[in-house]
Amino acid sequence: MRAAFLKLFILLYIFSANISTVYAEKNEVQTQQETQTTIEPKTNLIDPNTTLDIIGESAILMDASTGEILYEKNMHEQLYPASITKLMTVLLAFEYGKLDETVTFSEEAIFGIERNSSHIALDVGEQITLEQCLYAILLQSANEASLGVAEHIGGSKEGFADMMNEKAKELGCQNTHFVNPNGLHDDNHYTSAYDMALIAKEVLKYDKFREIIATLKYEIPPTNKQPETRYLYAQHQMIKPPSIYVYEGCEGGKTGFTNQALNTLVTYTKRDDTELIAVVLKDTGANTYVDTKTLFDYGFENYETLKAFSSDDFSTQKDITQTYKKDTFDLGKLDIKADTDVYTTVKKSDTKPEYTQKINIDNNKIVPTIKEGSTIGTVDIYDGETKVGYSNLIASNTIEAIPEETIKAQKKEELKSLILNIVKIIVTVIIIFIVLIIIIRIVHRRKYRRKKFRRRKYR
Repeated sequence: MRAAFLKLFILLYIFSANISTVYAEKNEVQTQQETQTTIEPKTNLIDPNTTLDIIGESAILMDASTGEILYEKNMHEQLYPASITKLMTVLLAFEYGKLDETVTFSEEAIFGIERNSSHIALDVGEQITLEQCLYAILLQSANEASLGVAEHIGGSKEGFADMMNEKAKELGCQNTHFVNPNGLHDDNHYTSAYDMALIAKEVLKYDKFREIIATLKYEIPPTNKQPETRYLYAQHQMIKPPSIYVYEGCEGGKTGFTNQALNTLVTYTKRDDTELIAVVLKDTGANTYVDTKTLFDYGFENYETLKAFSSDDFSTQKDITQTYKKDTFDLGKLDIKADTDVYTTVKKSDTKPEYTQKINIDNNKIVPTIKEGSTIGTVDIYDGETKVGYSNLIASNTIEAIPEETIKAQKKEELKSLILNIVKIIVTVIIIFIVLIIIIRIVHRRKYRRKKFRRRKYR
């Protein structure tokens, strides 16, 4: 009996030893940590043995999807941009303005341009929408419209120029400095073919920009100052039939000219998945179109853009857990999608690459609560050992972490329940022990009585 009683209390001790004090600890969501790297535009696809007959002082051909440079001539030389400056003006208008905003033209905007420079005869106090301004800038190269937009977005011409230079720096421009929004000559207003290609590539991400540069004719209805409708016409000859310079797949672009800059031209052309940007600086007259055609012909004949990764075809999930001391809580599955396609530029003469993917979840992007739309990592795309691009990984649903107070309350309730169960077990054991003692005593008494009875019987 004593041995059985001892075993019972040993079991109770072992059970109670598993109960430990719970201390609060910072919540952690377990996931993998990786560092994202930035893919810079590269020149490794340029064929050093190829020399094109480019008349202009400087030129570049760039893949609009990948930033790969396919051909260049003096691409970092500082030159005057003239009106292709307006691509930066339009880019900032898209970034900071709304198309339906009203732009009111000041006296400085109307009379702050050179006489006989490009304009659409706006008047002091006249009001048109920002969208109408952008059509005037991109189709008719309206200099006063550019100044009006600069004042509307940046507060002043000088303030807007600061924004232009800051954006150029952000894009990686190396030889650019702007002092005005329209490109009218200033010795301190310059750029390079490479820098203009970066700007041209960035503004192309706006669908409205694509729509405007492809427009052949646009109407601005009567305004508060102008009773007649204004008609705007595209100036870029590569999209204007019956021009001899019309080019298959050309989407439009921006022309420029000053006496110091000579002719400048930015042009976009797309065939299938391949979209190219050509920039020509310090050229002469129609040679800008001849040089641009030479660049595009070379690009489309020798290179193509391949889709290395499709965001529509990608989806994955990750189990998200939250730890509290030694306990782990299942928060559910995080649905993950990719935000962009990844393209690469290849030479048509090369063997088609086979692409692989590597998923990287950045632990620094994970917080106790993961909100839908949060960037939580990348899927990196490789051609062999070479990383060719990446797409951001985006949370498709929200994962809510369990609040620490809730965990504490839950653990407190669990502890109470555990203690109550232990007490119940102890009470039950004590009762059983008492019952056993009583039974033993009863049995013992019966044996004693029988023994005593036998003794009396045999006397």
